[in-house]
Amino acid sequence: MLLITPLAYAGTLGHYYPGILGMRDIILPPKGFYALYYDPIYYSNTFRNSHGHDLGNFSASGSETKNINVYGQNIPMRLSFGLTADIDVKMMFTTQQLLLVWAPGWKFFGADYGMIVAPSTGYVDINAKVKVHAAGTVSIANFSGTVTKDATIKLQSDDYGFGDLFVQPLMLDWRGKRYDIGLYYGFFAPTGTYSESRLANVGMGFWTQQFQTFAAYYFDKNRKTALIVTSTYDLNSKKYAQDLTPGQSLTLEYALSHYLNPRIEIGPCGYDQWQVSSDTGTAAKNKNVFYQIHGIGGQLTGWVIKEKFNITTKCIAEYYGVDRFRGVLGTVNLTWVF
Repeated sequence: MLLITPLAYAGTLGHYYPGILGMRDIILPPKGFYALYYDPIYYSNTFRNSHGHDLGNFSASGSETKNINVYGQNIPMRLSFGLTADIDVKMMFTTQQLLLVWAPGWKFFGADYGMIVAPSTGYVDINAKVKVHAAGTVSIANFSGTVTKDATIKLQSDDYGFGDLFVQPLMLDWRGKRYDIGLYYGFFAPTGTYSESRLANVGMGFWTQQFQTFAAYYFDKNRKTALIVTSTYDLNSKKYAQDLTPGQSLTLEYALSHYLNPRIEIGPCGYDQWQVSSDTGTAAKNKNVFYQIHGIGGQLTGWVIKEKFNITTKCIAEYYGVDRFRGVLGTVNLTWVF
């Protein structure tokens, strides 16, 4: 059972945001039909620049423009000669995603087969505040004009609506007594709400082809303790509203899952994500800056109804980022086994 959220940001990422799915959710379940409801919430008031430092202060030595990538959108900020400003950017998103997982019991090349269809809705809220320390000329997003000393410019944008549809038609899981090895393919279709003129968007405005592989090793024959490592590669198409193709990304996720008893699962988990190719197109900014993010946290899962219904809670704190927000991700996930 697999979740890939349609919300990603900064440096114009693809759709995959790590840390959402439960520790063992990447592993194809036994034959059956499953419904999962995922409700992650992400918040950050810390935007990291191309050197991994807080964006904080911007000083213009001439008439200079800084491009800030926020949630897949670019905010061009231009200051006149000698002007300095404090920049404060905050972002929050939440998504509600329903995953319909089918494992029919078919075999291909010795592997169990499954598939997923995952519609979603989401909400995004972005706030930016710029305080200048002298009189001068400022241009930021749709604001442009002369400002006085200590003037504050505020921007706010939010969006609620349908997210981009995720379909995973190919899930292959090779099973052994002490391991699972998986190879998956899926894609995101740009069905979500998106407008180039709006800063906050639930949809991304482009297609993403996703290739995923994982390995799970079980330390005992009852599979109580497992080490799971997952890699995800995003290949993005051109945005339909502008000449911009987001760079490709690579994500590594890891978890050490342990069942204290048949109903309670706990364990640490984390992720690392890197942009591995440049954004391209005439609308691409910061072409030579590749984003990255790293986080670590833990999970607690309880089976309210044994082998039928569970609730998973998870929290991950991001400890280092480049050219993007660094924040905290929390999730509440529900699974129902038909």
